[in-house]
Amino acid sequence: MIFVTVGSMFPFDRLIRAMDGWAARNAQEHIFAQIGDGSYLPQNMPYARMVTPSRFHEICDETDIIVAHAGMGSVISAAEIGKPIILFPRHAAWKEHTTDHQLHTAGWLRDRPGVFVADADEDLDLQIENAKASVNDHQRLSPTAPAEFVNRIRHALAN
Repeated sequence: MIFVTVGSMFPFDRLIRAMDGWAARNAQEHIFAQIGDGSYLPQNMPYARMVTPSRFHEICDETDIIVAHAGMGSVISAAEIGKPIILFPRHAAWKEHTTDHQLHTAGWLRDRPGVFVADADEDLDLQIENAKASVNDHQRLSPTAPAEFVNRIRHALAN
């Protein structure tokens, strides 16, 4: 299963439209989308506007791949449960967010294990294939900070 989430703060019709198009071309795939308050309603995949936090975690546990805006909540959820995630960042210029911090987040996480970035709508198909191919390789983004980073923080706090 593929779980698509736009987060809880802003609608993200571009992501939902792109995934709905993918769902139409891949009707054999099981997809569920959390679409928020967007105006685009999917025609080719089941959806809910919002899900409770407990249902969100249940869906994440059941899914093989998460496709999400580049929000840290989604990234952390994927890391905690060891699922590959495809980041589809929002663009401030397109009024999808107020800043381009999601572009920076996606750039920072690019090429990390279990993280795939679709920079544009046309990148989504390839990144879904890459994520699907990685499902069984068990290389995922770590849910904990690297030891070197933790040691530097400890050192800074001790001084």
